[in-house]
Amino acid sequence: MTGLGMITSTVLSRERRAVSDSIAGTVLDCLEFARIGAVLERRVELGEMPRLADVLAKSSGSLAVRLEGWRDAEGKSWLQLAVSGKPVLCCQRCLGGVEFSLDIHSRLRLIARGEPWPEDDLEDDSADAMDAAEELAVLSVIEDEVLLALPIAPRHEQCNSPSGDATEQGPSPFAALAALKMK
Repeated sequence: MTGLGMITSTVLSRERRAVSDSIAGTVLDCLEFARIGAVLERRVELGEMPRLADVLAKSSGSLAVRLEGWRDAEGKSWLQLAVSGKPVLCCQRCLGGVEFSLDIHSRLRLIARGEPWPEDDLEDDSADAMDAAEELAVLSVIEDEVLLALPIAPRHEQCNSPSGDATEQGPSPFAALAALKMK
């Protein structure tokens, strides 16, 4: 597991350059990350995100992730998160796999402790606000954004139900009950 001090020193020593190792366990001080304009580029294995497992047909594969921090002219701190990939979700009609193209671009305004929450956050959909954590679990933020981007009920455009035709299954068990009721 990569600690806060290691990430901060790595990011400080490689200012404006990409850092690449496993993202699992990566924790960073997001205000410091934004202040120095750091960039974090990695691949995240789908199996590393346990909350995502419920909607996946298979957990193999990965997503490309880029996290960039910056400060604007007003001194506000921001994170830009880009996630792309093609996870295979479970179709809600046939229960088979359906490939879903992810192309997420999220802007996150960092709100420091004691700073007022922006009132325009509800009016402007181009960015979301989040608490600026001294120990931000990067994988959790990525998983949250991926889950928000997925369809509620993924399905193929055309597919058959897993049971097939009713004629293939024989007579309905309710037909026998109807015959008993008639007696």
